[in-house]
Amino acid sequence: MIRALAIVCAVACAAVLACSRQADAMPPFAQSYGVDCSVCHTEVPALNAHGRWVQRSGYDVLDHSVLKRSVPLWVGVNPSYDSQDSNGPRPRLGNVALHAVGVAGDWSYHVQQWLRQNDMSGGLDTAWIAYNNLFHRSGHLFFGKIETPAPSPLSQWFDLAPIASSQMTVGEHTYQLASNRWGTRFAYVNGSIDGEVAFLASNVNIGGVNDFSSNTEKTVQWKLAWASPERPIEIGAFGSRGSFPLPEGGTDQYRSLAFYVQRDPRYGVPGALVIYQTTFDANPGAGAAAAAGNAATVELYKTFLRGKALLAVRKEFINDGLGTQLQSGNIDLEYHLARFVHVYVETYMAQNSKPGYRYMLWWTTPVSSVK
Repeated sequence: MIRALAIVCAVACAAVLACSRQADAMPPFAQSYGVDCSVCHTEVPALNAHGRWVQRSGYDVLDHSVLKRSVPLWVGVNPSYDSQDSNGPRPRLGNVALHAVGVAGDWSYHVQQWLRQNDMSGGLDTAWIAYNNLFHRSGHLFFGKIETPAPSPLSQWFDLAPIASSQMTVGEHTYQLASNRWGTRFAYVNGSIDGEVAFLASNVNIGGVNDFSSNTEKTVQWKLAWASPERPIEIGAFGSRGSFPLPEGGTDQYRSLAFYVQRDPRYGVPGALVIYQTTFDANPGAGAAAAAGNAATVELYKTFLRGKALLAVRKEFINDGLGTQLQSGNIDLEYHLARFVHVYVETYMAQNSKPGYRYMLWWTTPVSSVK
């Protein structure tokens, strides 16, 4: 175990020594503006209120002329370890991703291609373009493999464990409330108003771009929130309505509805995330009757050491409506080791299983210096 940690640390240190440019979670943006990651992040990659505003607008609210200072490409390297890895616990050094991100006129884009993922050939994680000149630039229409309309923590968070309710399983159906999927999304972002709706299909690589066959799960997902870019509190609801083709034949018609509150840690008060979700599956499969389930997530988190470190504690509960109830939780510690490197450590536990732990180092850098 000590040897494994030493290997991962060596990789991260080598990355730091190999580059002398400032880099953060979205390095070209931070490099162009000459700012620290704390402008948009509570702790990388978790977004604060300002960062969430930038994200849901498809980056269009950023100054386009300033962004021209940097080449819109960056690289991320994140070696990791999990004590309960299903393929055997060992350091995963092969996690390297190439990103292209930027804004050009009325359009913006983000592409993330894994060059290596879990020591294997990588897949296409993200690939979207957005047209931003709708409703006086308050409307943003996304196409491609996009993030679903959901609270930002479901897809970008400092915990290594995903939020369980976003991928809860009911019978043979697993919800994809935080999976990047092929489709289209419209976001209306005006002041504190955030309204989003999307039609989503396959989550596979480039082959899923035109896969809207009857054998593919299809979902309409939405989000409505009060989300001021200047205030630490965000309150909203999100949900889905879709159809899932069962392997043995037939279709599961399902829906979900969730309410959430998120507060960034400010003025000495810890941050908090609270989600309560309900689900209904008309045909969970395997002969099961219709199931009405629910789930809850509560997390508290606090920054310290002048914002360089963060400690988070999370508790979750899931009831699939078929008689299975599961409680789980995790404790996470993140430390901003250097401009280039963040280190994450997590211990996690779930009902009827032994505790485990994970760690990850994440190094990010733009591919070119500021013009």
